Amino acid sequence: WSSDVCSSDLIVLVTVAINILLFPLKISSIKSSKKMQALQPQIKAINDRYKGLSMKDPRKNEQNQEIMDLYKKHGVNPVGGCLPMVLQMPFLFAFYKVLSVSIEMRGASWFWVSDLSQPETLAIKVLPVLLVITQFAMQRMTPTPGVDPAQQKMMMFMPLMFGYMFYFASAGLVLYWLTGNVVGIAQQWILNKTMSAPAVETPKAGSNKKGRN
Repeated sequence: WSSDVCSSDLIVLVTVAINILLFPLKISSIKSSKKMQALQPQIKAINDRYKGLSMKDPRKNEQNQEIMDLYKKHGVNPVGGCLPMVLQMPFLFAFYKVLSVSIEMRGASWFWVSDLSQPETLAIKVLPVLLVITQFAMQRMTPTPGVDPAQQKMMMFMPLMFGYMFYFASAGLVLYWLTGNVVGIAQQWILNKTMSAPAVETPKAGSNKKGRN
């Protein structure tokens, strides 16, 4: 660590740099999400044609294949939205190791935090609470096409799970993820304001395959 730069400032600067580097991937994932949103009427039409089939019915494979063909036709990656978060995990583990072994980080302070290498000492830890709030905000701002109401309710617990995991973590690690959330919210706001929904060709009536005889 450079003696000219405060450890907390370095955490923030490195986190901002990581998120800027991953921004093109985020743009790609948002484009894919918006395409999925535009395709929802066609996906619903496919699902309606196969409605009532059991999971063991061979025609479920036909249903899944039709949906995958639709994604392929419009260049949609159904798991593309997870890629930016997955790519952040190595950085998270790297920060964890640095905070665990770096002597310079021990005793490094940041505002109300007296030691970034240790969990906050306040009765109610502020950074994990802010992390949960920003995680909820990001979740509300990020499009989640194709998610049914039951899944949406389950996803609402994800920020609380993150808060629990980080509540007992070192303050520097929480600061890293919190800074990433703040940068992510700013990026998502810009994308939501500037990126319009893509035009998707609507299939002609009668062009769909018959799912059931």
